[in-house]
Amino acid sequence: MQLKAPLAVLGAAAFLVTAQVSAEGNRYDRDRYYHSEISVAQAYLAMEHSKDFKNIPGLAKPVLVDVRTLREYAGGHPEDAYNIPFPNITGFAPEQTQDPVKFYWMVYDLVGGDLNRPVMLLCRTGSRSIAAGNLLANPESNAKTAGMGLQPFTNVRNVWEGYVGLNLYAFNGNPLGPDRTKPLDLNNDGVINADTADVHAQTTDANPDKDGWRNFAGLPWTTQIQRPLAYQRDPGLYKKLNLTPVQ
Repeated sequence: MQLKAPLAVLGAAAFLVTAQVSAEGNRYDRDRYYHSEISVAQAYLAMEHSKDFKNIPGLAKPVLVDVRTLREYAGGHPEDAYNIPFPNITGFAPEQTQDPVKFYWMVYDLVGGDLNRPVMLLCRTGSRSIAAGNLLANPESNAKTAGMGLQPFTNVRNVWEGYVGLNLYAFNGNPLGPDRTKPLDLNNDGVINADTADVHAQTTDANPDKDGWRNFAGLPWTTQIQRPLAYQRDPGLYKKLNLTPVQ
């Protein structure tokens, strides 16, 4: 209990600076228009202690948005994470559509029109969430939203590792250059583990050698689909996926 207040301040401090345009900074070395990256640990702390934000003037409760498909979300997701898929809005064939405009307005509605509210975006490995973050922070950067007069979100962050994550590598010098050597055995079991399915056969999210939210980071996750958090607030949509449970 003695650590609670400092952790709350730490989580809150991650959102004290307003967004600014930048052209660098994410694990995929792609252009960035959103505020910055945030680690899975920082994102978890921000969510865990957001109830204390009411005691810190000027701070709004952050929202965590899982932008993966309905199938991925059903296979497991961070507790308290909303599901607004990007760019595949529905997440199951043959009804997949790419609708950045709809995504923008769904996040807009989620934050009650408060474009300054902290928004954290998470996908499988931190890639789709980059594109989603750029769309929200700079609608003019997306061909489908450019020229529509959409106002930018000012406090968007990308969860660097993502939910599943990627393998980490040992390096001999430049980590972005040709000196990358071999993946690290993060769980120290003597092998580099492959992705496995432990919830639904169609969703391979478990891999102790990847650095994501549910794997090496070991943060709380759930398969429960709650109405307030589900896509279009409709848990029934996820039942149409006909996923096969792992025995």
